[in-house]
Amino acid sequence: MQPLPAERYEMCEWRSAKVAPDYHVTVDYMHYSVPFRLIGEQVDVRLTDSVVAVMSGGEAVAEHRRLRGRKGQYSTVVEHMPPAHAAMDSPRSPERFSSWAHRIGAETGGAVDRLLASRPIVEQAFEPARNILGLSKAYSPELLERACARSNALGAAPSYTVLKNAILAIRAADAEARASGRPPAASDGGLADRAKSAGRLRGADAYRRGGGAQC
Repeated sequence: MQPLPAERYEMCEWRSAKVAPDYHVTVDYMHYSVPFRLIGEQVDVRLTDSVVAVMSGGEAVAEHRRLRGRKGQYSTVVEHMPPAHAAMDSPRSPERFSSWAHRIGAETGGAVDRLLASRPIVEQAFEPARNILGLSKAYSPELLERACARSNALGAAPSYTVLKNAILAIRAADAEARASGRPPAASDGGLADRAKSAGRLRGADAYRRGGGAQC
């Protein structure tokens, strides 16, 4: 008889995933980094109870401890990051997202700056920021600005779902006001004024990698 293997056998499961622009793959609502050169490619993901291994072309390109608990967690290896993300000329840099947001308005700029500052690794905020800024096209810049004023008043990092729901609520309230012969509220200025006391937001120059990556 042969001796038993040194390590306990683990059942595995295979998935297929596309590498997102933030160089992570998403499995069971968790995000795992891969080398940035694989952005846009389809990869195979091998799951065991404890490990997530990512394969490309039959070779392992990344391995992570499997995340458990709260959805939306990230496991990011610093070596997987593209150096260009720190450059101003990158289409995906904190400066570009901040600039785009501030062109929409001060409230949107403040909300996106808060989002960028909220993540231990700023690249993790790029996709949420892009989705939030896309609301200005799906609805209107003015509605996004008013929704961000509400979010800023609470002092928390914004999310796409919260801002979208705020936009729908504002739009419904405006429609009801018009139907009643009342002018719709021009802005959420009162909420924005209260937000000023919540503390200053860091500008784009403050976004520099700090803190360790999760592995």
